[in-house]
Amino acid sequence: MATKAELYLNILQELEKCSDDILSTAIVTPDGLLICSTSSNGVERETFAAYSAATFRHAGNAMGEISNENIDTLIFESKNSRVVTMRSTDYALLIALTGKNAQMGMVLFEMQKTARKIKDL
Repeated sequence: MATKAELYLNILQELEKCSDDILSTAIVTPDGLLICSTSSNGVERETFAAYSAATFRHAGNAMGEISNENIDTLIFESKNSRVVTMRSTDYALLIALTGKNAQMGMVLFEMQKTARKIKDL
């Protein structure tokens, strides 16, 4: 029987197999504590988790003020990268770091499937 940590890691590895443009993935708490992450190329895992969750939380606060709704997905980008953060459950966010040229429709579709898998664990 696989542990929950192993199941989470398998789910993240499946997500990364969907696209060569997904560089790193993580499951974190809304407070930014790392639950699970894949190996990353030069990305500090805990920093990636903490900043992504904090950005999601601040964007959620802004959305709540503007529209009285919760945020479900946040995408932010730099010159060469994108970070996609998606709510999976009340206790888990799914985060992916992609290249700038990633096909975002496919990435979002696969992340939604992965978020449902996390929710079902």
